[in-house]
Amino acid sequence: MKKLLTWILIFAMVLSLAACGGSKGAQDAEKSNNSVSGNDPNKLVVLGNARMYDGEDEAWNEMIAAFKEETGITVELRFSGKWNEVPTNLSAAIQAKEQVDFVTVGAGLIRSTCAPAGVLLDITTLVSDEVRQRYTDGMLDAYTIGDKLWGIPFGNSSAGFIYYNVDMFEELGLTPPTTYDEFVQVGKKLEEAGKIPLIFRGKDASYWPNWFFSTYAQTTGNDSIAQTEQWLMGEKSIAGDQAAIDALNAIKAFYDDGILTSESMDTDGDGMKATFMQGLSGMMHTHNFQLTPDAVDFELGILEFPLITDDPNVINQPAGGAGTGLAVCSQINPDNIENAKKFIEFFTRPEWANRISGCYKPTVKVLEGVEILDAEIVTQLNEDLVPNTIMYLDWIWPSEILSAFQSVVPAVVTGAITAEEGTQQLQDAYDTLVREQEYQYDWWNQWTEEDWAKVTP
Repeated sequence: MKKLLTWILIFAMVLSLAACGGSKGAQDAEKSNNSVSGNDPNKLVVLGNARMYDGEDEAWNEMIAAFKEETGITVELRFSGKWNEVPTNLSAAIQAKEQVDFVTVGAGLIRSTCAPAGVLLDITTLVSDEVRQRYTDGMLDAYTIGDKLWGIPFGNSSAGFIYYNVDMFEELGLTPPTTYDEFVQVGKKLEEAGKIPLIFRGKDASYWPNWFFSTYAQTTGNDSIAQTEQWLMGEKSIAGDQAAIDALNAIKAFYDDGILTSESMDTDGDGMKATFMQGLSGMMHTHNFQLTPDAVDFELGILEFPLITDDPNVINQPAGGAGTGLAVCSQINPDNIENAKKFIEFFTRPEWANRISGCYKPTVKVLEGVEILDAEIVTQLNEDLVPNTIMYLDWIWPSEILSAFQSVVPAVVTGAITAEEGTQQLQDAYDTLVREQEYQYDWWNQWTEEDWAKVTP
């Protein structure tokens, strides 16, 4: 196996990626419970980025003060830097043999980098049934790999959907569309009224795969996760795969039929929101709850991604998930395992879940007891979209595959390449990854007993 330094270099390479990685280098990295200098069995250390939301620092400090009063265990918070600097800070702490017991890290990095690298503890046995029942359905799915639990989410969750301007629709006599053909007709009416039918942040390459999440879910007959895993395990090729070709062509149709227009190609996130908020566009495609009813001077509505198939058995499956998580470091001193278990239970109690997660102004209930935004569209989001949400595919793809999708999708949309050529480029990226880095998706099936012993409490 490669030394720990290899893993540190791997993390340095993935700093700019939101939810990607998973190269053979990371999978073969040294998996070890390093001895830690100065480990205090009555203290837990939580490593993470500087808190990003108003009141979050105060909430964490109140929580750890209450935890110490109840248990006598001190918790040290080491929050600094940006969220994408956490892997570097963690690797530096491991290299220096500093005490780090918990780390706040995104679900994507847990799945593709941290867990395969062996730097996280398998917490399956540390999370009691009582704690699991505090989570709403599906929220632990992204943190479960190979039937093992590698972290717990907190904060907010997301789901892909389309905002629409209710006032504009009513003024133009438009009925909210559900099928693709209805979207086309609505788009034409909006264009005739001098409006951009739908605005999207097409200038940001990282958001183009979001379209594929939605179309591929339908073209696979709601089997996109399993078929993606089959591809990444080498059991099938995506080159020439009809479901993938149909999914790419379905995205292109939005552009060809005038729903997605040239304005989106030069628009970033801020421009997208501004265009929609100013009433210049009737709809906005997004995968985050970026606007609240009080942010605009018109009534907001939510649309599901349109059905692009006539198959009555196929449903819309938004991509999303709870992206902010708390994980246990595999280098934790065995004497601190029970303390870590106590902290997990305390951290997820409704009163503290609401105190900390409430700072995110959540729109999706990740943990029971968390108060979400009180608005009709938020209710619709949770009742209609969240139950059918599936995990972001880029939490499954390695970074090289994500990069390929980021270039392939807009190239197909604009006609620079065909969908068939696009699937070949995706397969080429996968083949290169396997050939040059010995990539293996199902790393958990290849670990030895010794590997598992180093991450098992």
